[in-house]
Amino acid sequence: MLVQTRTFFPRGEEYSPITAADYQVRPNSRYLGVPWYRYLRYDYRFRNRVRWGITLESDPGERQVADFLSFHAEFRDLKPFRSLVIGDFRARFGQGLLLWNGTQFGKASSTASLCNKEMGITPYRSRDENLFFRGLGATIGKKNIYCSVFLSFRSLDARITDEGFTSLVETGYHRTPLEKDKKNALGSWAAGINLSWSAERWKAGVTALGYGYDHQDAGRITYYNACKNRSVPFGGLSADMSFRLPSWRFFSEVAMDFSHSPAALAGMIYYGQNGNQAGILLRYFTPSYTAAYSGRLGRNTSPSNEYSLQITGTLVLPHKWKMDMSAWAYLFPRPRYLCHNPSYGWDVRLQVHKDNHMLMFAQQRSISDKGILDKPLLSLRAGVRLPGAWLLKFRADGVYCMLHDYEGEWGLAAYAQLEYENVKDTFRGSFRISLFRTESWESRIYVYEPDVLYGYSVPALFGKGIRACLNIGYSPLNAVDLWLKISAMYRESFFCESKLQVRFRF
Repeated sequence: MLVQTRTFFPRGEEYSPITAADYQVRPNSRYLGVPWYRYLRYDYRFRNRVRWGITLESDPGERQVADFLSFHAEFRDLKPFRSLVIGDFRARFGQGLLLWNGTQFGKASSTASLCNKEMGITPYRSRDENLFFRGLGATIGKKNIYCSVFLSFRSLDARITDEGFTSLVETGYHRTPLEKDKKNALGSWAAGINLSWSAERWKAGVTALGYGYDHQDAGRITYYNACKNRSVPFGGLSADMSFRLPSWRFFSEVAMDFSHSPAALAGMIYYGQNGNQAGILLRYFTPSYTAAYSGRLGRNTSPSNEYSLQITGTLVLPHKWKMDMSAWAYLFPRPRYLCHNPSYGWDVRLQVHKDNHMLMFAQQRSISDKGILDKPLLSLRAGVRLPGAWLLKFRADGVYCMLHDYEGEWGLAAYAQLEYENVKDTFRGSFRISLFRTESWESRIYVYEPDVLYGYSVPALFGKGIRACLNIGYSPLNAVDLWLKISAMYRESFFCESKLQVRFRF
């Protein structure tokens, strides 16, 4: 069982007292819930054959004890089913071109991340209020042939008008009457089937997906979404393949939505000696391809309006050093958000690393209505072992934003981090202090920050300020684990956030 809470200071006007008369006039100006995040997750397993769990979550400002409630039950090897999932689940097939409703990042910076590993139908145990199906999913089959089917009915947060729904709301916040009006306002359904054949060196699959809503899509048609399919039926078909030789892996997926718009990707990875690797990935996403439950496979939030080529490599150097390389060139044949014309860009990265030491250079070009923006970035990391169980880490980043026909601007950030872990691994912790200075949001720098178990934090550092972070993990008993994180930042004003998490194992 996992329990987590967090809060922050200062609270802001939204949490300040208000009279009943003023609240009647301005009901959306205050949050009536407590300014604390609440989260509980319970998982139960029995001999790896039965697994069920429940998740309860409420954001700061929400009055409900559990604004988000999720439940799942999974049964394995329950004849005739290989697996049976009831409640909330994910479905991830092929490379994700048609069906992959899970967390996925489009930027594959390493060779290993070019090829996605199919997960099938799995229970949903996350706290995200969007990336799941709700209903029934099952997998049957023998030896090397499997069939997975699922059916889902759930409500989505959306803005509804007399004409239909204008947009989906994915923030998960339900603190004010205006936000609550959008909660579960749109009914949705989805049904899918996947047939999979596999052997020792190859795997092939076919996926069909259909989905719809109880309101028609009435979203505003503008320059960046003019090609989107808005007419029923929604869904599509896809076929995927992967083949493995001793030193090579080939993989691909081809899909077509029900409006006959295609999308495809294909790649290969070479596995050399001593850990050397190289890979290539081609993406062909037509502007009108529409798949609401696809993965994020490219530069855009969905696999559409992109033709790109990506090459990656890993080279093992003497003395246990490694060099990772990635070059990604992409073309957007139709307008996209904040860019009224077809555009192009690239992203090149080169890093040399060993243990806690790393030197990275990256250069990115993007085009928007403002013009052509080039962003070279240099990052240096180093780690020094101190006596005992102490480790001292340093990092410095510098970025230079060059918007053509305008004066460039710098962004700088650096931190020092002290880590400790005792021999028994019952106590571990880190303290980091960061300094940053950038001229605007455009020259911001993202820096990963230690967090509690299953958590992650990548704050954007911009402006001029200082940030500190304390992260502690402690296991007083074999069945109890504690985590505490306190972060504070000063940038024109002071802000502090604290997070406490407890895990019980029994």
